[in-house]
Amino acid sequence: MAVLIATNPQAQHRSAVRSVTTSLLLALTALWCAYWFLHSRGYWEDDAYIHLEFARSFATGHGFAFNGVVVAGDTAPLWVLLLAATHTLIPNWLAAGKLLTALGALFGLSGTYAFARRLASSLLSASDAQVFSAAVVLLVAVNPYTCYWIFSGMEPIAAAGLACWAVLAATRASPSAQSFLVACLLTGLGPLLRPEMLLLAALLLLPLLHQWRRIPTAPGAKAALFVAGLLLLAGPLLLWSLYSLHAFGHLLPNTNAAKRAGAGQSILLRLLQVYALGLPVFVVALLAGVYGVLRLGSLRLGIWRSACSAFRDYSRPQLDSPLEDAPDFVSSQDDIVSSRQRVSVFPLAGWLFLAWAAITIFFYIANHTYVQSRYVLLTAPGLMAIVLALILFVWPRAGRGLFGCALIWSVAMSIGVVRPFLRNKEINCQTSRDMALFIRDRIPANAPVAVYSIGEIAFVSQHPIVDIGGITRPGAVPYLNAPPGDLLRWARSQGAQYDIADKPPEAGATSVFTIDAPFVGWTLHASRYSTAASVSLWKLPPSTQAATQASNPTSPRP
Repeated sequence: MAVLIATNPQAQHRSAVRSVTTSLLLALTALWCAYWFLHSRGYWEDDAYIHLEFARSFATGHGFAFNGVVVAGDTAPLWVLLLAATHTLIPNWLAAGKLLTALGALFGLSGTYAFARRLASSLLSASDAQVFSAAVVLLVAVNPYTCYWIFSGMEPIAAAGLACWAVLAATRASPSAQSFLVACLLTGLGPLLRPEMLLLAALLLLPLLHQWRRIPTAPGAKAALFVAGLLLLAGPLLLWSLYSLHAFGHLLPNTNAAKRAGAGQSILLRLLQVYALGLPVFVVALLAGVYGVLRLGSLRLGIWRSACSAFRDYSRPQLDSPLEDAPDFVSSQDDIVSSRQRVSVFPLAGWLFLAWAAITIFFYIANHTYVQSRYVLLTAPGLMAIVLALILFVWPRAGRGLFGCALIWSVAMSIGVVRPFLRNKEINCQTSRDMALFIRDRIPANAPVAVYSIGEIAFVSQHPIVDIGGITRPGAVPYLNAPPGDLLRWARSQGAQYDIADKPPEAGATSVFTIDAPFVGWTLHASRYSTAASVSLWKLPPSTQAATQASNPTSPRP
């Protein structure tokens, strides 16, 4: 092939065009990310302030504590440790956090690129794989959920990259001792960055075991390699579990219950809404795939045979492709190839990622988790790469059109929705900081404040708070779906003398500080981002029941 390209001017021209296209796509991605980094420089998600509070407590020798209390209120302990490590280099916590988000973005997008390259090298021509990978990275970068979360201080982009790198390392065609140990380490660290990655780690056990068996080494060295791999695989989660039992008295974080949806909410409907808003390409592809599986018997047979073949032996060369001589962006000379032939080259890495995404969705439904956009973003980059690769492979012209539509939709959503959304978030961060400074300077230290969004208020004020969201105080969880009066009585029983709310929490409450908070939330009605509402710090009236236990909730959370 190299000789043919060297002696064929047309092939040389196509190769040069692909190289320029790849460089242009990656340059556009870098410029796009730089713009959003600057646009969101004053924005820090409230949940990310929770990470910062835990990181500051850990860095000062107080363990995983929030607001002075050691508590299981963080689902990403690895991110907390990374924040603390970055802070050793940069004294300012927010600057250190922004640097970590930039490094996490680089790690996440590079993992997406490598994962897309593995898929494309199996499904597309070798020369087209590089262009496809750059196109996928651009599509992931311009996605509205990415634009919102990438520099928010949260971990989803870095976690998505870690998932891609772990799957690639665990399905390496020619493993070595070093690559095997790296794969074990990446897989073992995953659950400490996002709990859903424990499910991925379980899926990667068999491929890792298969890799270990194939590494040519002496029996004694092989046994030592197995022990080392096992320590890297299980050690991080085991150490954290032991610490959790010692410090918290239990394994599961409080957020497992605090982040559940209400009894009347449909998680399936919620998932469809979240995917349709930010990932319409996935929804369209899902519907097309379901239709194809139901209507085409040859496709079902091809998928079954491909899955069996991939799990039986994933050591075949990844750079060989039946479309190697395809002259277009990602197409062969004709668009009609049998479904059985086309699906037969789908790699094991893709099957494992699809299985993990499906299991994660089933877990959300079974656990009745109120799915947020950042949860979806964990698997979105890999899913976008898989969906686009398969569609381009089976229907090249339709795939290119779908890529263009997804790109246009994502850019429009990011500019029209996420841009004003983040602008308002930045304003809210400043106004919340003003309130936190007022609390720090003007509210007595023995007068706890009840608040739902606990992150920035606690981090900036360092004032005692009562978490009515249940993340650091699980006692609030049964009252989250109860009448507001029950939750307030519970907060009073925990010592709350002030409350942060948009309206008086009870008769006799007095406003002592008020801010104007612009609208924040996902909406297609851009005019709502020009509206604002008042949020006040209310001094609660004296109550003879303040020290008593709250009554039982009338509508307990399931």
